Amino acid sequence: MRSPKKSALTLALSTLPALLIGACGGSHHDDSSSTTPPPPAATLAANSLQAVVYGAPDTSVPQGAGIPVTMMGQMRALFDLIRKSPDFTQVVMDLGDGSPVHVLDTSTGDKFLPGKLALGLSYILIDMKAKGDPQYADYLATYQKITTAMMQSSGTKYTYANTSWGEYYYLVALNNLNAHGMLNEVFSDTMLATLQKRLTFCDMFGPDASGATDTCPADGTPIDVASLNTAQNYYAVSYGIAGLRQKLGWSNPGFSSASDPAVATMGARDALLYTLTKHIRNDSSGGFSDEASNKSSTYYDQARFDRYSTLLIGEVVERTFEMDNQANLTPELKGYLRKSVDLILPQLNADGQGFNYGRSIGPYGDSAFMEVLTAAANAGVLTPDEMQIAYTFIDKAAYRFDNFWYDPSLPTPSVNMWVKGRGTDAYRGKPRVMGENFSLLHQYMYVNNWWNKLGFGGKAPMADADFTSYLNGLPHYTLTWYNQPDDAAHPYSAALLTVRDGKRVINLNLSQAPDYNSFTPYYPVPFSDKLIYGTTDLGYALLIPQVSYNGKTYIPVTYYKNLNVQEINGQVVVSFDTAKFRQATKNAPYTTDLDLQAHTVLTFGSGTITRTDTLSSATLTGSVAVETDFTSFADFPSTSASGFNVNYANTADSAATNYGTTGFDNCALSNFDTMNGATNPLSTTPVGQLHSNFACTTNPFTFAAGTSRSFSWTLKYAASN
Repeated sequence: MRSPKKSALTLALSTLPALLIGACGGSHHDDSSSTTPPPPAATLAANSLQAVVYGAPDTSVPQGAGIPVTMMGQMRALFDLIRKSPDFTQVVMDLGDGSPVHVLDTSTGDKFLPGKLALGLSYILIDMKAKGDPQYADYLATYQKITTAMMQSSGTKYTYANTSWGEYYYLVALNNLNAHGMLNEVFSDTMLATLQKRLTFCDMFGPDASGATDTCPADGTPIDVASLNTAQNYYAVSYGIAGLRQKLGWSNPGFSSASDPAVATMGARDALLYTLTKHIRNDSSGGFSDEASNKSSTYYDQARFDRYSTLLIGEVVERTFEMDNQANLTPELKGYLRKSVDLILPQLNADGQGFNYGRSIGPYGDSAFMEVLTAAANAGVLTPDEMQIAYTFIDKAAYRFDNFWYDPSLPTPSVNMWVKGRGTDAYRGKPRVMGENFSLLHQYMYVNNWWNKLGFGGKAPMADADFTSYLNGLPHYTLTWYNQPDDAAHPYSAALLTVRDGKRVINLNLSQAPDYNSFTPYYPVPFSDKLIYGTTDLGYALLIPQVSYNGKTYIPVTYYKNLNVQEINGQVVVSFDTAKFRQATKNAPYTTDLDLQAHTVLTFGSGTITRTDTLSSATLTGSVAVETDFTSFADFPSTSASGFNVNYANTADSAATNYGTTGFDNCALSNFDTMNGATNPLSTTPVGQLHSNFACTTNPFTFAAGTSRSFSWTLKYAASN
C-alpha cells in the first residue's frame, strides 16, 4: 500500500510556490527538456510523482511507494537487456504468449525506433554522468554502438527507418544532452553531421514519405506547406522538429504557400505553428482538432474527434516550451488549450484513467490527460486549485502505469498492451513493444521534470479525501460541443457527453469518424471502465441496432442530428437522430448508405443506463433483421440468462449486474473468450478481456410506410459511491 496522503487541500494551497499563485494569467519559462536533479531523500514523499517516476536518489523504490519498480528502473532494465546482448539486433522480448519478438531488428514496423532508443537511453546516460557512476563509460559505448548502427545507410535507404516522431524524439535527446554539456561527448562530429542531415521534417511533405537519405529539396526550393503527406496532427511533429533543430543552431528548409504568401516570410518553425493554428481554428467551430479534415472536402466525410483532437493542442504547447518559443504562445492557442482542459476535468477519477473511447488509448489514453494538464500548468491556464488537482491526478496516472500497464510478471517485464486479454491498434502492434516502452516512459519522465520545475518535486499529492471531495463536486453531466449545432459548415452534431454516477465516469462520444466509424470505439454508445469498452480496429453489434439487409450489414454511426441533453428528476436524458445507416465496413462509399432513420434516447440514472432506438424508413423495401449485443467483462461461468435478461455476478473486473432487452424475438448467451479454438479478437479490449456475449436478434421483418419499430436495452451496474 502507498503511504497515506496526509496533506489537506487548504494546507497544500498555502504552501504552493509563489510562481503558481498567479498561474491563471502567468507562465513558467524554464527549460524543461533537461532532467531535473532529484530532491533530497529526506524531502521525498513516498506517494509523490517523483517517487514513482524517478524514485529515491539511487532510482530505487522508496519505502511505502507501493510500486514494483520505478520508471527509471524500468528504463535501466531495458538498457541492460540491450547492453548484455552480443548482437543488439537479436534482442528478444518475451511477453509469455508463445511468440517472442526480436524488438531491435529492422522488421518491427516501428519507424520511430531509433529516435525512441536515442531518447530513452539518454535519460540513463545523463543520470549516470551526473552521479559519476563508474559504469558510465560502458553504457556510453553501448549507446554509441546502437545509435551509429541505426544511422547506417545502404544506397538511398537507411538500414533503420526513423521518420516523423522518431526524428522528433532524437532531437529531444540531442537537446537534453546538449543542456547537460554532453552532446559532443556522446556524438562525434561525423555523427552529428549525419544527424543534422537526416533529422528533418521533409519526409512528412511532398508526394510520399519514402525514407530516402535526403528528402529535402537539394536546391533549397521552399516546401509547399500544404503538401503534408500524412494526418494533419503531424504538423505538430514537424513543428517540434523545426524548433528543436533551431535550438541546436541547425538550419531548416523554407516553406511556401500558394494560398497564403505570408508563410514564405516566416522561418520554418513559425510557418508550421502558423499552419497548425489555422488547422485547429478552421476545421472545427469548437476549437478541437478534426483529425479527418484532410480526407475530403465533403462535410460529412469529416469530423473525427477523439483522443488526439484534445491532445494535439497540449503537444503544441509542450513543443513550444521545449524549443523556447513562448513568445508565440498566443492567447488563441491558450484558449484552445483551456477547451481541452475543460473537456478533461469532468472525466477525472481516483484511478488515474484517461480516455476510454476512440483509437490509440490504453496507456496513451491515460498519458494524454497527463500531457494536456501539464501543458496547461506551464502555460498558466490553470488556477492554483486546478494545479493541485492536476498534479494529484497525474500522480495517480503514474501509479496506475506502474501497477496496471507495467507487468513485472511477464518473462520480459514490459508495458502490456498485447497479452492477458488486452488488445491495441494494429498501429501499435506487438513487434513495436520495445519502442512503446521507451515512448511511454519518456512521457512520464518528461512530465515529472516539468512538475519538479513547477515546485512539486517530491511533494505528496492532495489527500484522497480532498481529491474525492473535488470529484464529488463535479457536474452530474458535461456536454462539450466539437462543432456548434448552428455551424452551417458542420451540419451534423459532434459532441462529447460525460456523465458522473458516483465514482463512475461514463462517456458518450458522437463523432463522424469517417475512417473509423465501423469500429466499436467510435460507436455512439456509453463507454465506462469495467462496464462497456470497445475493441480496437474491429466492429460488431455492441449496444447499437445493427441491421442486416440484402446480405449486408448496416450501423447507425454517423449523421447525428438534433442532439439534446437535459437533466430530468436526477436522470440525464439524451436524444438524437441518425439520418442514415452506414455499411459496416471500413471506408464504405457513401453511395452505399441505407435510407434508414433512428431516433435514439439514452437515459442515465443511478446504477442504470437505458437506450431506446426507434427505426423507420419511408423508402426501404424488402426485409431487415436487427441485432444488438452486450459483451461483459464478467466471467462466463458466473453469468446466467433467462429469456431477454441476463444476470452477472459483480466482480473486481466487472461492474455489470443485469442486462435486459425489449423489441427482439430471440436472445442467446455465449462465451466470448474464444473463437475456433483461439482467442476471440473481438474480446480483447485495451483494458482486458470480455468474457460473455448476450446477443438479441429479430426475425426478418418489413417496414411499411409510416410505421416504425422500437428496440431497447437496460444495463444495471453496481454503484461506486
